[in-house]
Amino acid sequence: MQDRRHGSNGSNGSNGSNGSNGVLMDRKRIDRIIEIKEKLRKDKEREVEEAAVKMAAICAEINAVDGLVDDNYAKLSARSISGNDFAVIKDYLDYLDVQKSCLIGEKASMQETIDLLQQELYEYARELKMLTKLQEKIKQAFRKSENRREQKLLDEMALRLDDKRI
Repeated sequence: MQDRRHGSNGSNGSNGSNGSNGVLMDRKRIDRIIEIKEKLRKDKEREVEEAAVKMAAICAEINAVDGLVDDNYAKLSARSISGNDFAVIKDYLDYLDVQKSCLIGEKASMQETIDLLQQELYEYARELKMLTKLQEKIKQAFRKSENRREQKLLDEMALRLDDKRI
């Protein structure tokens, strides 16, 4: 990961060592990747919320259809009705049963979508955790590299001072 060339580059260390430049580039890359993954995670969270709203709407429709079915069964049993009215109510009940079946299928499909989105969201969270750990390791490597560079400069200064005394 780091460039191993630690020699004098004629600049007395004012531009930093080659190794710290590599770490700095790694930090920037990781920071950018984390930024992108955070955006993707937020987008996925928004998708999960939208899917949950759709699921709630489907459940509300199912409840409304159940209410209509109950009302029509109540109409059938509450009074005596003509054969024509009975046929209309029976056909309407058949239509409501088909509609409810479609809604239940749609609800199952939406649940699968929500489960998939939540799995993807979990994967993004795992990746972000891993990238954050990697980012911390890179920061530690950068600090270590900087400390080595500073120590090297201090050692060189001490040697120069020692050479002047002699």
